[in-house]
Amino acid sequence: MYADFCYYNRHTMSSRFVPLSIGMIAQYSKQKFGEDISVSLFKNIEKFFEKAKENPPDVVGLSIYFWNKAISQYAVKRLRQMFGKKVIIVVGGPSIDSNLREQYNFLTDDFPEADAAVINEGELGFYNLIKNILGDPQNIFKDPIDGLSFLRGNTVVSGKPVGLTLDLKTMGSPYLSGLMDEFMNSDYQPLIQTSRFCPYTCAFCVSGKNRGKLRGYPIEQIEEELKYVSKRYADRPHHTMYMVDENFGILKRDVEIAKILKKCKEDIGYPQSVFFYNDKRFTGTSREVLEILKDMSQYGVTLALQTENPEALKAINRINVTEKEIDSAITWAKGIGLDTSTELIFGMPHDTRDNFVNLLNRSIERGFDNVLIHNLLLMDGIEMNRKTYREKYNYKTKFRSNATHYGMHEGTFFSEHEETPVSSHSFSNKDFWDVRGLNFMFYATFNLKFQKWFFQFIRHLGIPLSEFYSCLMKPDLKNEWPKEYLNFLSDFKTLVEEELFDTKEEMIAKTKEIYIKNKNNVGEPTRINPTFGARLIYLESKWVKDVLLQHLDLIKGKTLSSEDRKLAASLIDLADSERINLIKIEEKEPIKFTVDVISWKKNKFKESIKNLKMPEKSVKFLINKSQASMISSFQKRFNTYEANDFYNAAMDFVQPRRYLLHTLHYGE
Repeated sequence: MYADFCYYNRHTMSSRFVPLSIGMIAQYSKQKFGEDISVSLFKNIEKFFEKAKENPPDVVGLSIYFWNKAISQYAVKRLRQMFGKKVIIVVGGPSIDSNLREQYNFLTDDFPEADAAVINEGELGFYNLIKNILGDPQNIFKDPIDGLSFLRGNTVVSGKPVGLTLDLKTMGSPYLSGLMDEFMNSDYQPLIQTSRFCPYTCAFCVSGKNRGKLRGYPIEQIEEELKYVSKRYADRPHHTMYMVDENFGILKRDVEIAKILKKCKEDIGYPQSVFFYNDKRFTGTSREVLEILKDMSQYGVTLALQTENPEALKAINRINVTEKEIDSAITWAKGIGLDTSTELIFGMPHDTRDNFVNLLNRSIERGFDNVLIHNLLLMDGIEMNRKTYREKYNYKTKFRSNATHYGMHEGTFFSEHEETPVSSHSFSNKDFWDVRGLNFMFYATFNLKFQKWFFQFIRHLGIPLSEFYSCLMKPDLKNEWPKEYLNFLSDFKTLVEEELFDTKEEMIAKTKEIYIKNKNNVGEPTRINPTFGARLIYLESKWVKDVLLQHLDLIKGKTLSSEDRKLAASLIDLADSERINLIKIEEKEPIKFTVDVISWKKNKFKESIKNLKMPEKSVKFLINKSQASMISSFQKRFNTYEANDFYNAAMDFVQPRRYLLHTLHYGE
């Protein structure tokens, strides 16, 4: 029995994925041992234990990551209660470190009742384990097992590391063999892997610890998989196709795979949306891939800079693309109408609040369409989580619930957590909270496209967005503000402060309290950025215009001309009309402009819109076939949800984000 557990509640729809990782291990096991073994796959813990009671397993393999560690720990304890030592329990997945000391800690502190841990790729290690079981069941762990680690007393016994060496040409497809069929008729999101290995060694990422060789699956098999999955999901175009290669576009043949994806959309109607991380070097191959998939790609060109502090980059084993390469990529993307995104992580060694805020402002000046800010997370399986690394940079951390990944089974409650640094040798606790407010506003503006026209306009009036955002999130209370606005800020402040706990135990106690209070159900959405973004855009938009203009008046004072204020107001109205009504798609009244807003956006807002005067034209609001198909599918699935939950789900499922907006067009 293989399990990759997830949680089932109204807020976890977008984080349920088909169990591809354990599917591949099961596929390889069946290829090697045929009828000598039977395999079964599980995401749902209820179904897992129903099956275990009905037919006790000989071997259980659990895939562990930070979003299912607690539920997996519970499963191991429950299995031991039920079957004692009759069942062999093996853990694996991204959370298992390659460092022997960390493996010892994992097997003693986190999973003391597990028999072994699979290191790196699971197929070969699990194959060697099963071979031992079938060959000599009385002496399974007598000798080291290649690809596995286990404890003998206080010593980690580790076989030869198999690393990332599996010949993928020998791997069949768990999709084409039917192993994944039961997970494809529901709300699970599809995953496709075409290659393995990341050549980059970033210390903040679970892949950074791996060493091996870049390998690809047979392209003929990939083509069949893509067609098979597309046909199975054709009736649910609101689901994104997730390409889970760590650098899609790193191999020249990825261009051919991109063409297959596009043809699936044209012939089958799926996928409408594709998520992938392009190669961090952003080579010519990456450009070819994105040119083919530009209408389907969620984020377009993604240059995940994380940080540009030279000391920080050295400390995290990372080399970024150069300034020249960034400018070249953005210019190229602009030429073909493609968005550009960057991801930044606050909390890296040596980073300060000021240099991080400078990077935020510089990212906007460069012309990035999306600027995504993440807080650094310390998790099992990354180099930065090791004790020596934490101590070196004096990380002080707090804990928060990992979304609504909590629940109960047979009277036992469990809850997943995230651990984030709130201070270090280079930033203070106050710095952390300052950036947290900016984090939300950048997410709302550049990810959800909240009033992006207005914010780009005021930037050209000489107002740094970080300054405006700070004023917006912490207004001078001597002035009079709408009550709804102040309530919004109060709710945000309360939730942000209450989401962090000094200990994991305090966090678990709080989520349990919420769960019990809601009669064994989860409470409100816990992901603050999407929740409050949805409130700003859909649920509380009535006060937004007055508040934005009042802040503009206060910051610019008498230097703000009536013409600029009038244009700012018109751009706020433009953003409201541009937003598609997700409840019922409707026609919008055109808006007249004497400045070329469409060219301004196409040029990445590089210059002031006041330089783009034109004869008065009407802006019309259009919607294309792909948008209509996806939104209709989304409405059909979520139309029974309450408003808050409905719009939260829209943040996850209506992708790319531009699908939330009408296309602008001049014309009669």
